[in-house]
Amino acid sequence: MAKLNPTGSSLDYGTYLGASGFEQGAGIAVDPAGGAYVTGFTLSTIFPTTPGAFDTTFGGTQDVFVAKLSPAGTSLEYGTYLGGTSGDAGTGIAVDAAGSAYVTGSTSSADFPATPGAFDTIANGSNDVFVAKLSPAGNILEYGTYLGGNSSDLGTAIAVDAAGSAHVTGST
Repeated sequence: MAKLNPTGSSLDYGTYLGASGFEQGAGIAVDPAGGAYVTGFTLSTIFPTTPGAFDTTFGGTQDVFVAKLSPAGTSLEYGTYLGGTSGDAGTGIAVDAAGSAYVTGSTSSADFPATPGAFDTIANGSNDVFVAKLSPAGNILEYGTYLGGNSSDLGTAIAVDAAGSAHVTGST
């Protein structure tokens, strides 16, 4: 992860985020205070999760990661896995005014952490879009849902409006 100054003439910070396996960052968002939120996927069983994070255990062949870096880029405020027992990848992230992170991507996990009362709690095809909302501290999955039909679907970008509604786009 890297942050450039407003004129693009110098690097405010640059840092690595990962572990012993392969990681790929795919989406980034910044809150009003300058905290950077990133999502992607990891093959690492020891990705840098933080105590009390939503999920500190690698659960599949490939998991989503969600991480928040401090505004100065000097500390990991939270790091968590997100996914089921198959392949999961985060591709888009947004943050609301309260600091909740909204994440989308794809999952081939029949046990992705869909929450009771969510739009769709059952996997529908070989790959489904997922949409998840994490609490500002990254310790609670406020909701998780599948989106998709009976084939392969991918969420690629997400935005959140002032009312807290998630808007997702991708392919099917």
